[in-house]
Amino acid sequence: MEPQEADEVARLYVRSWQAGYKGLLPQYYLDLLSPERWKDSFAGLPGSFVLTEGGVIAGHSCARPAADEKMHGWGEVHTLYVLPEYWGRGFGTALLDNSVRCLKNQGFDRIYLWALDTNTRARRLYEKYGFTPTTDTLLCQVGNAEVTDIRYVLK
Repeated sequence: MEPQEADEVARLYVRSWQAGYKGLLPQYYLDLLSPERWKDSFAGLPGSFVLTEGGVIAGHSCARPAADEKMHGWGEVHTLYVLPEYWGRGFGTALLDNSVRCLKNQGFDRIYLWALDTNTRARRLYEKYGFTPTTDTLLCQVGNAEVTDIRYVLK
């Protein structure tokens, strides 16, 4: 990802959150999302990738060393989002491939990611790819709702 792509990636995040988390997160929270929330989050970070088609950034992922102290020595697929109109076309798998390859090239043999427990679309993708759910959970406050993320590990 190049720094000049940050605005488009931030807009991608808003659209993919609003579609992907519809019915899973509070609607008022999704309605209030704006690109400013993510604009400076990933620009120029090693392990931050975009996938384009026809000049459009269709997806973004970020792979990094584990942020969780409990997972020292692991690699983490921190984010993976695809525009809704590109769902079901292999873009998520391609981004996962790239993120996993990047982490393995950095020497991470063990890789994990988090998924919202109610996000069946994402969970199916991760499980099809070879990630398996663990008993590790993370409670998060999103708007006025408490939601649960499940840690997945790559076998």
